Amino acid sequence: MKNIIFSLFTLFLAASCGREIIEYRTINTYSYINESSADMDLYSYRQGQKTKHEIGKGNTYSQELDLNSGSVENVIFYADSVKIVYGQNRFKVWKATDNNSLMREENYQKTAEKENDQELQFIFTTQDAAQTLPCNGNCN
Repeated sequence: MKNIIFSLFTLFLAASCGREIIEYRTINTYSYINESSADMDLYSYRQGQKTKHEIGKGNTYSQELDLNSGSVENVIFYADSVKIVYGQNRFKVWKATDNNSLMREENYQKTAEKENDQELQFIFTTQDAAQTLPCNGNCN
């Protein structure tokens, strides 16, 4: 009988601990705003895996990241590098080690912050598009 009561108590404790983690989720929302003069294709590379994100001229692409889940598989902010193609004819590569890169929080503008949530945005401008190289067949 003692073993049954102890087992039930242990099961109750384990179940209640799991609920606490869910109640205190921390969410970051990363938004990428295309204010350049061309449509953009954003290729993020993480551990050899390539993911494409499209951002039309004047549009915003957002990603929500639950920091408790631990999965950052397709999240641009956690990429090793990012290649941005403007209008299928010009490109720029950003590396995580670059000072002005997409993978550094200080380069984002914080637009909202709540107890367990924050929203950050990165704006691509016409000046960013001007500081690119011609693709010459190397757009993908």
